[in-house]
Amino acid sequence: MSNLLPNRNRWMVPAPKPALIKATEFFKRGDVWARLGIGAATALLLWAATAGWSPPFAYRVREAPLRDMHARTEFEFKDFKKRNELRDEAKRNFLCLYAHDQLDLEQLRQALIDDVFRVKQAEFDDASEEDEKVWNKFVSNEALGKAEGVTSEDWYNRFRKALERDETLDSLKRALDKAFIDIDKYGLLETLEHSVGDGSMEEIEVYPKGGFQNRRRVKVADVRLAEVREKLDELLLAEIRNEAESIDEANFVAARLTDWLKPQLPVTLSFDRTESERGADEAERNVPMAMRTYKPGEQLEQTGFDLDQQGIEANTPLDSNDIELLLAEHEAYVASRSTGARFIRSVLYLGMFAALFGLIAQYLYYREQQLLLNLRQFTILLASVCLTILAAWLAAMNVQWRAEIIPVTLFAMTVAIAYHIELALILGAVVALAFTVAHGYDLAEFVTLTAASSSSALMCRNIRSRTKLVNVGMIAALVVFPTVIGVQYLMGQPITLGLFTNALWFAGGAGFAGGVMTVLLPFLERIFDFQTDISLLELTDANHPLLKELVQRAPGTYNHSINVASMSEAAADSIGANGLLCRVGAYFHDVGKLRKPEYFIENQDSGVNKHDDLVPTMSTLVIIAHVKDGAEIAKKHRLPKRVIDLIMQHHGT
Repeated sequence: MSNLLPNRNRWMVPAPKPALIKATEFFKRGDVWARLGIGAATALLLWAATAGWSPPFAYRVREAPLRDMHARTEFEFKDFKKRNELRDEAKRNFLCLYAHDQLDLEQLRQALIDDVFRVKQAEFDDASEEDEKVWNKFVSNEALGKAEGVTSEDWYNRFRKALERDETLDSLKRALDKAFIDIDKYGLLETLEHSVGDGSMEEIEVYPKGGFQNRRRVKVADVRLAEVREKLDELLLAEIRNEAESIDEANFVAARLTDWLKPQLPVTLSFDRTESERGADEAERNVPMAMRTYKPGEQLEQTGFDLDQQGIEANTPLDSNDIELLLAEHEAYVASRSTGARFIRSVLYLGMFAALFGLIAQYLYYREQQLLLNLRQFTILLASVCLTILAAWLAAMNVQWRAEIIPVTLFAMTVAIAYHIELALILGAVVALAFTVAHGYDLAEFVTLTAASSSSALMCRNIRSRTKLVNVGMIAALVVFPTVIGVQYLMGQPITLGLFTNALWFAGGAGFAGGVMTVLLPFLERIFDFQTDISLLELTDANHPLLKELVQRAPGTYNHSINVASMSEAAADSIGANGLLCRVGAYFHDVGKLRKPEYFIENQDSGVNKHDDLVPTMSTLVIIAHVKDGAEIAKKHRLPKRVIDLIMQHHGT
């Protein structure tokens, strides 16, 4: 009897497993660890590439900080005001260049010797009118006036007698040359030709004409004619006294020579304006940058080129000089952080990516399991998330541009086209959040990037022309522009020209992304293994090699395919499926019949049936083989995988 009773254990529902056991079994699976490993590797790559251990620099040109900026640590920065003061000082102390023509002085001394010879050769009584003019050069009225009871003739004879022993005047020449050593070296000038703004008024640099490299530094007082005339008496007297063996009355001879020389001393120095200006500019450039030390808590203030000290204050848009100062303070602050602080930030940074990737995995598990199960597609999806964040990070490194919106918009459009819009909305928001937090930006950045990604993703339906992608970019730009103005104003940014400029930058980036997408689309189709309506429409062209061959070799099959295409497209459209994909699949579903077209009844126009001579088993093999043959032909002609799948399944799985 007991054998007739039902088996109660067979009818009992198994008790549910405890959550701990389920979790243990779940994490024992190798495919789970493979995906966890991919996610961990992606997070580590982002951590390393974006310096996750270091606080980000979150300031941009044209944006206003919400508080006054103070130094968080001690650091040095360029002091433009001090540097400009040093430059002015360098220019004031610059030694202007003067070219020296030595030939004039040589000719002057030779003319003096010639006149002395002329005086020596003629007695005063026999002197011609011309000789008297020559002698008058040696006697100034002032000197003659001071000598009471002395005539010009007395001095004439006295001068000749003093030089009587120096017949060839070699001693006099030697004395003159020695007295003129410094004058020959440095030259003479009446007054300085340059102004106070050109350089030093106390010293100059002198170089002989044709010898620019042989420059000499000299005080202006040593070459000015007024001062040289006063010293000339002493110079000549000292040298003539050294020639006492040949020249008598050194004081008298020196006085007469001085009377001759003083009015005839030439200006031999000329201002070289071109080289002086070039040298002054070089001296300014060579002034090292002065540095200012900021102490912790000290307000950051930038010295502009107008030399006004301007503090970096709240609600005041930043310029490029402010950004440079803030960046220097930021780098010093980062360098001062302890290892422990860097470790804590790294852990929290990786935790953020773990949470975001967990969100993605949870969404895929409940809504897109095929993407989670397909390791290749899952890897491509995470890689695209990683590349988008890195591209946005690199684009944001230039504080003048707002180009991070381009990769984020491109990513959202790609996911919307390759998969579907809901996934694009989720991942676009995740990427925008990860970038915003990683780069230290505020809520305005997240809202702006999310607006760009969501608006572009929502427009990516039925991409049947490349113009549609450009239109998507333009619509995203129209959404982004007012979004930037509105959200940044609500976050505390003042209404300035900089705010509208930022809005234009963001909008321009979103519009540019639409244009870039038209170029990238063919490559993305290959990477993500998807086909847009553009690609599918290209396959419906009657000039496609496979369709042309089908018309020629199997016209009946071709007509059959056209009829099936019309029916399948209408059926798919009625239930919300991809009607265009169904039409393309129907066009090619029977291309396998090209191997043996005459074995299929739609191509047997002659009325002869090839199967009449075959056994049923062989007929079955021939007919069924067109599915496998069709897949091989489709692969050879590089048809999309989804079309090949339709060929393989059009007689069942």
